[in-house]
Amino acid sequence: MRIKFFVILLSALCLQWSKEATAIASTNGYGYSLESTLVMAIENDPWLKKSQYQEKSLLSEGLAASSLPDPKASVSMANLPVDDFSFNSQPMTQFKLGLSQTFARGDSLELKGDIKNLQAGVQPYLRANRKTQLMMQVGSIWLDAYKAQKSIELIRNKKHLFQELKEAAEINYRTAIQSSSQQELVRADLELSKLDDQITVHEDNLHRSIRKLSEYMPLPQSYLSHDGNTTQTNYFSSDLPSIQLLNKKGAAQKHPLVVAMDHSIASSAKMVDLKKQGYKPQFTLSGSYGLRNDAPGGEERPDFFSLGVSFDIPLFTENKQDKEVEAAVYKKESRREERALIINKLVAGYDTQISRLDSLNKRLNLYRNKIFPQIFLQGEASMTAYSNNEADFAELVRARIDEVNAQLTVLDIAVEIQKAKLRANYYQAESSKELLAHIGINSNLSTFKKAAGDSNE
Repeated sequence: MRIKFFVILLSALCLQWSKEATAIASTNGYGYSLESTLVMAIENDPWLKKSQYQEKSLLSEGLAASSLPDPKASVSMANLPVDDFSFNSQPMTQFKLGLSQTFARGDSLELKGDIKNLQAGVQPYLRANRKTQLMMQVGSIWLDAYKAQKSIELIRNKKHLFQELKEAAEINYRTAIQSSSQQELVRADLELSKLDDQITVHEDNLHRSIRKLSEYMPLPQSYLSHDGNTTQTNYFSSDLPSIQLLNKKGAAQKHPLVVAMDHSIASSAKMVDLKKQGYKPQFTLSGSYGLRNDAPGGEERPDFFSLGVSFDIPLFTENKQDKEVEAAVYKKESRREERALIINKLVAGYDTQISRLDSLNKRLNLYRNKIFPQIFLQGEASMTAYSNNEADFAELVRARIDEVNAQLTVLDIAVEIQKAKLRANYYQAESSKELLAHIGINSNLSTFKKAAGDSNE
């Protein structure tokens, strides 16, 4: 009976290898690839469009802020007598037309325009950071979905082996009277149920990842509907991209967030200069023309023309101008410290991911060089021992379980390595195109440039 059981297992194993080879050959990149997912996420991101509108708004505000205020006109009746309200009875009665123009303090108009332009100049770098951030976030979600999908495929492929174990146990139970045969049948049923539970868990992870992706890009309704039975497994490309690691010295200084902060610091410096203009007077030039009527006796009266300049005198600056300049200086220095914090965060984040990559690569090498060969030898030894009545059924099942768990662990490690590279590259990237160029797939950069928009970088 053990020899018969051994033959059944060998035939099942050969059949399974054939199915896995067919499955690998039949997957030709159906579903969304990592590249197409990232491009679609950037194309459909409302934040990028919002930033473009903010930039245009700030540029328009800069033009408005650097312009002189509109002149003021006045129309009045001056020195009108209250006894008869006659326009020509008194020589001082006149109809006045006035015009005044206020001029800004020092160079404040030019500085206001510069400040708005610098604030607008921050937006392209914030968009560049948003794109690289999207690639990190969406890429990580895509990898989670990929891992869940491949886990489902792997378990379903391996489930066939446990089904063959169950069938062999049933043969043993029907043809032999052994106290262990019924236990073998129950154990085989139990392991099949556990595999079904794992599939359910990974299906839930897959659909949660799909829901997260739908926040960043439109997905077909077939992806979003989840009836509890995942019949479509090729939601995403079957090829795991091998992301190349950026390795640039001093990259943190050129990161979009740091460059954006440099523009903010320059804007703060301009604000200090603007507040210093408060020590200078503000001038208003005014002129008026007074029209007088002829006297009651017919005597002609000359019209009046007035011209004047008014200005304020900044004498009491201790509690106003001095404090405004002081506050602007403090704000500028706080942004300098914020820049240092950003650089520290970028450097620490990169170092953390590099350290994690080292650990993950060590684990992957350990599985490839030691654990996998040992699991294979264990499986072969268990089958041989069971066929020679030297091992029990439970030991053979454990060998199969170890094989499935090891493959799932390797898949998890491989995905985590790519996620760590995505995060590490974000901390060093200057643009989204640079990140895409380091994804190990056939990237259509011309399509990506059109989608990303060079002017938005």
